[in-house]
Amino acid sequence: MKLKHSLIALISAAAAFGTAQTALAETKFNMANEYADTSFQADGDRFFLERVNELTNGSVAIDYFPGGGLGYKSADHFYAVSDAAIDIANTFIGQLSGVDPIFLLPSQPFVVTSEKEAKVLEEVLASRYAKTFADNNQVYLFSSPWPPSGLWSREPVADTAGLQDLKVRVADANATIVFQEAGAAPLQLSWGDVMAQLATNALDAAVTSAEGGVNSKLWEFLPNYLAVNYTTPVNVIHMNLDAFEALNDDEQAAVRQAAQETVDRQWGLLAERLQENYAILRENNVDVVEDVPADVLDTLRSASDASMASWLEKAGPDGAAILEEYKSKMQ
Repeated sequence: MKLKHSLIALISAAAAFGTAQTALAETKFNMANEYADTSFQADGDRFFLERVNELTNGSVAIDYFPGGGLGYKSADHFYAVSDAAIDIANTFIGQLSGVDPIFLLPSQPFVVTSEKEAKVLEEVLASRYAKTFADNNQVYLFSSPWPPSGLWSREPVADTAGLQDLKVRVADANATIVFQEAGAAPLQLSWGDVMAQLATNALDAAVTSAEGGVNSKLWEFLPNYLAVNYTTPVNVIHMNLDAFEALNDDEQAAVRQAAQETVDRQWGLLAERLQENYAILRENNVDVVEDVPADVLDTLRSASDASMASWLEKAGPDGAAILEEYKSKMQ
């Protein structure tokens, strides 16, 4: 009898344990990012997923795969998330121009020239992002900024002659047009392909931030950095709609709260991160030129007119209206 009671107690305890485990069961998602685990984007992603876990008391967990760990580049993310091959992705926005031309506005050269302007532009664009993602079975969660873009090169670009026929990596259609107009020979590449091209001397330069260079040790190939700061690009963080709607109301609210906290954090750290990057560059003997030669800057500004004209043609009246809304907020 004693043995029988012991068995019953053991079975009851196991059942209770199983019930408790069910109550604490995690909903698990994966999250993809093409960029390195040391990048500003990855830093923000980790904060986001940690806050999601904390705010849901562990009921939602996110497995993180930076550096293209899931086998996807930014160019693949949109449809991979739409089709639920990925649950959540951090995606460079310039790679989404084929989905909606509005995604090219943040990287239009000289549209924003300060952190404040870049942040306002993202606030203006948020509702359009949300609609485009929603139309494709996704949820727009937030945007995360990069430090401003500059020009890395093997040889110093001291004047416009240095731009002529320069084999330069660019990230999107905007930069392709700008550098073509400036006389260079741009090649549009995802970040994951850049180092191999540099190693074979297929490139002489790369357009990316000081941050991008730090993450990949670009100084091993390109020891010069021209702080053109002609755009403050962003990545967008988006989630499969079905995965999001599978969460209960409290969990959805927690994800939204974590997203907003991450936005505030990333913008708050941006200026400090830029100065940290410059310090690392100088420690590694990179010639950082913050006082950009006037003729180089003027050439790139003039070349950006063609990029803007191309974008307005593609974006149509809706795009023009969004641009005007942004300009009105900056007056």
